[in-house]
Amino acid sequence: MIPASPRLEHPQTHVQDGVALCDYDVALQRMDELVARPKHAEDVLLSLQHPPTLTLGRKGGLAHIASPRWQPVGEAPVEVPVREVARGGSVTWHAPGQLVVYPIVQLCQQQGPWGNGPLGDLPEFVRLLEQCIVATCAQFGVATVLKPGQSGVWIDAQRKIASLGLGLRNGWTFHGLALNVNPRLDGFAVTPCGLDGVRMTSMWQVCDERGATRPELTEVQQVLERQLREVLRRRDAGDDVGLALS
Repeated sequence: MIPASPRLEHPQTHVQDGVALCDYDVALQRMDELVARPKHAEDVLLSLQHPPTLTLGRKGGLAHIASPRWQPVGEAPVEVPVREVARGGSVTWHAPGQLVVYPIVQLCQQQGPWGNGPLGDLPEFVRLLEQCIVATCAQFGVATVLKPGQSGVWIDAQRKIASLGLGLRNGWTFHGLALNVNPRLDGFAVTPCGLDGVRMTSMWQVCDERGATRPELTEVQQVLERQLREVLRRRDAGDDVGLALS
């Protein structure tokens, strides 16, 4: 019997400065394995952090990367891998301190409006993930907004705190969301998401501005995972559930 909520996985390939990281190519391979399973297989959430990596979605965006070399202030430059992947969106920067979650779920079997239709409603699913991020940030005193016509979660019109880009294969959703908790955001020449005039920020930066306590990434991870597991339910797993984000 399919579990009511997705099973959690926390893949990692190495530990750097006390942080467990998962190489992007390993996570990509794991996603490919999961979306190749039969449709009756269980849903899975991959929750992890990546080492410095740049990814390009279906909109491309190579022109928005001035250089694949990352050079934090006062440190030696680091060559950053660039990967073209089958998700929506453009350029995304991944680094330690950024919480990444890849929901691998059979979309058309999901309860809620995101499961409607023969393939499910992927745009509605993106809106659900955004709401989960908004609710998570709110629990740590970080107020966020959504922008009509633009995916992701924002602090204001110019500052973005979370990016989303998803795909659908064999009925499974893959790729997902990236929430900046405390990544290094200096030293790389990239136009975030291919949007001119936009800059990325983090929960720690916003907390410092507002005199609030900085949350630990593990705390944010636990809250976000709980939010997602509460709303991502299969229809055949029990009574219908509404979108209850706390």
